Amino acid sequence: MSMSPDRRGPSSRAVSECLARTLENPSAAKQALLARRDEDALAEARARDALRTLAPADEPLAGTTLGVKACFDVRGWTTHAGSRVLSDAPAAAADAPLVRRLRHAGAVLLAQNNMTEFAYGALGLNATFGTPLTPCMADAPRVAGGSSSGGAVAVALGMVNLALVSDTSGSARIPAAFCGVAGFKPSRGRYDDAGMMYLSPTFDVPGIIATDAAQCLRVDKALAPCAGAGSPSPLAGRSFVVPDHVEDMLDPEVRRVFSNWLDRLMDAGAALRRLPMLCVAQSGLVARDGGIIAAEAYMLHASRLAADAARYDPRVGPRMLLGAQVPAHAYLAAQRRLVELRQEYDAAMAGADAVLTPTVPMLPPTLAQLEDNDAYLRENSRAFSLTEFANRLDLPSISLPGDLADGKAVGLMATGLRGGDQALLAAAVQIEAALGSAARGRN
Repeated sequence: MSMSPDRRGPSSRAVSECLARTLENPSAAKQALLARRDEDALAEARARDALRTLAPADEPLAGTTLGVKACFDVRGWTTHAGSRVLSDAPAAAADAPLVRRLRHAGAVLLAQNNMTEFAYGALGLNATFGTPLTPCMADAPRVAGGSSSGGAVAVALGMVNLALVSDTSGSARIPAAFCGVAGFKPSRGRYDDAGMMYLSPTFDVPGIIATDAAQCLRVDKALAPCAGAGSPSPLAGRSFVVPDHVEDMLDPEVRRVFSNWLDRLMDAGAALRRLPMLCVAQSGLVARDGGIIAAEAYMLHASRLAADAARYDPRVGPRMLLGAQVPAHAYLAAQRRLVELRQEYDAAMAGADAVLTPTVPMLPPTLAQLEDNDAYLRENSRAFSLTEFANRLDLPSISLPGDLADGKAVGLMATGLRGGDQALLAAAVQIEAALGSAARGRN
């Protein structure tokens, strides 16, 4: 008996498939998706498909479903940023411009995604709404990474095809690595950040989590069509830099996988150079010593902390309060030094396409490993130790999904040149193909 053809349009088919995945994973869906619009999304998808039969539409993201991190405004939903402090706030009156642009490009909004409270954490823990777990490692309950935990889990399990997220120190890339998908942080100013709740105005940018680099490139072209061009080209002739200090930071399993990846890239014709790259190593220390994130987070939350500190997550509120102690001279000196380090990076990267590192130096920690607060703070700092330089130096950066055949969640990160976002994404497509990891895309 022959199967009847699927006559649904691309939007209806995508929404139906994602809703089926959500039903198949009820526990993960409860942790990853904080608000849903299943029936409205189906109705919208059918309407979009019907309109396309009547007239062609400029919708490069047709057939894509969207989840939005809870720090972006979505009309009718509360922008609570994963915190009970704002859970009773009025619903947003309008979509953030970036949400509106994605929907205009054809993406159908399905859900609001969970996150670490106020995006202040790299492991994805949330004491109010629950902690999403990585679906990649089943040996023990392991964190999905943060702060964009819900978006990464939703994409990894096929509950959405695309997640709009933010990235302060690695929040798009860390959970992508822990969940076996792709996460992209653009250069500052590439995407409109109006309607996004900040943690740190200096470092925050909107980002995306998708199944692979090719989808990230497609989304970027829809969001920034006139901001530079990039198309995949062979790895042969490309030059990549590996900072000298990185391999000493890696756990043995991650070091082994990274070494294997570098061998495969050289086999594909890529040139690799190992350089000191002190600007990369120093950028995170400069930002921490200057208290930039803590000071800015405190500035944004001071009035709420004064009135309602007890309702903050105990691993978030106290760290924000430390920002009140940051001396102005230290903050300003750090900002000035970061400008110098950005110039040093630009000079060091002359003739190179990207810096290559693992995304995270360790495998996803188990929940049990993070019960002790000192252990949590230590592992949280380790989680963003390789990703943060892209934020401090204002660089585009993408985490690519590694080979999950051995049941390990390890990502490869490529970080490019400021403003060279599509060139980086085009290179990432070729890197992913050389590593054999691009075939898992769902679109």
